Amino acid sequence: MKKIILTVLSALAIISAVVIFKNLYSCNIPIGNRGIKSALDQGELNTLFIGSSTFRSNLDILQLDEAYDEKTYIISYGGNQYTATSIQYDEIRKRSTHKCKLMIFELDPLMLTEEVRLSDSRVIWDLSFDGKIALWNKLKDAGNNDFSIMYEYFITSGMDDLITYPITEKFYSTRYYKGAKTDETPSSGLDYLENEEFDISDSVLIEEQLESVKEIILKCRKDNQDFIFLECPHYYRLEDDPKYTEYHDYFTNLMKEYDVKCIYAHDIDFDNHNPEYFEDMGHFSATGRQVYTKKLIENLKGYL
Repeated sequence: MKKIILTVLSALAIISAVVIFKNLYSCNIPIGNRGIKSALDQGELNTLFIGSSTFRSNLDILQLDEAYDEKTYIISYGGNQYTATSIQYDEIRKRSTHKCKLMIFELDPLMLTEEVRLSDSRVIWDLSFDGKIALWNKLKDAGNNDFSIMYEYFITSGMDDLITYPITEKFYSTRYYKGAKTDETPSSGLDYLENEEFDISDSVLIEEQLESVKEIILKCRKDNQDFIFLECPHYYRLEDDPKYTEYHDYFTNLMKEYDVKCIYAHDIDFDNHNPEYFEDMGHFSATGRQVYTKKLIENLKGYL
């Protein structure tokens, strides 16, 4: 019995040590050409894009590298939210010794309607312990802090990457480059895009997301950080939805109120009716990515 107890206690001690290590030091372990650590390791940057999987899928990093002397990076997470982006900005400021000439934040009207939640465990992995606590406090303020969420946040999130690091590091390194997708993503085709179901009719404004947008703006201005917001095109069916239009108008008025420079989807000559350019409603095919990025670079000349 004594041996069993010692074995159990030893196992608990090892698990606790791994959990503590993950929460304190995961931010120092880069995974496959993506995330905050990887971006900071690049040194001085001309352009840094911060957003969701939309940026990861819709921006051609090779064209951006060529345009900006290989000093560009994309920090993106699945379902990234403005509450998390505000913390990510703090992390970059805290941990970087280099200046970024232009930060480009994703402008997505529907992000204002996202419940504050855990959208991508990679967000937690990339944050220092102070950053983890800051993001946790945002979850807590939004009421999303029950035991199951706390357990996922501090215990299980990122544990798979930690355990399988020798494998996942090689896998992600071949799939991503400077935070962007590099695969030849095909179009899903006209039939799929015209029939893909979505329903945003019940979307409502989430105050925490709105306040986080304001936080980002005020932080950048306090730090004398040049920044803009960028809206990538969506397939026309989503952009034409009345609810999308409603929140797009709301976001536009917010940007005018705070005198923020923006590049909206309609500012760039990109055919969002062309199914060859899209994988789904919000993500481009490889062809769409290349066509859009070329036009975007031309548009960005006035901001650098």
